[in-house]
Amino acid sequence: MRLINAFLYSFVVSFSPIETLFILPLLIVLLHEKEFVWGIFKKLIVLNFFIIVLVVFVLFQDPLQAIELFMRSNLILLFNIALFYQSKGYDIARGLDRLGFAPKIVSVTYFALSLIDALMRDFKETQKSLKARGFRANTSLFSYQTYGNIFGMIFIKAIKKSHDRELTMQARGFKDRIFFLTSNQLEPFEKILLLSIVGVLGKVIYELLG
Repeated sequence: MRLINAFLYSFVVSFSPIETLFILPLLIVLLHEKEFVWGIFKKLIVLNFFIIVLVVFVLFQDPLQAIELFMRSNLILLFNIALFYQSKGYDIARGLDRLGFAPKIVSVTYFALSLIDALMRDFKETQKSLKARGFRANTSLFSYQTYGNIFGMIFIKAIKKSHDRELTMQARGFKDRIFFLTSNQLEPFEKILLLSIVGVLGKVIYELLG
């Protein structure tokens, strides 16, 4: 449901005239994630460096459009960062399952995320090992060779792990479907958020038709 909320809000903010009501769903999400507000805004500030560069280019052509671009981008970014701040990668697979996607798509997504997670852990452990041995990254040929070897090793590990995982699932009688432990029932927060977004969308449509 969070995927639907994110899509609807992003769609409304992107293609509708700017409304003060756009803040309502945003406030609901921020209130729900009030313990992590500082972390959410820190991420938003980092992403704004890229937005500001884009806005500066537009600013010389159309100042009003630049301001509008800045506002829309920040509304969408802040909403999505707050909405998915506590989510893990596996929530994507769970969301696809809730939305009724084909079991194979859900399974492929889940195992891809699982493999990426495992490889990221391997990469971080390798970085710690290099740091413990006194390795310092620079522009020398040795550094390039070292990182080349690391990425080559990770690539080989990825192939081996995916093959091992395939054999493991076959041995367990896997039939292309993953059953999640979490319930498919909507949280009250998700229902309230969806209603607020639908309300904003309804107002926008009413004004456009009126």
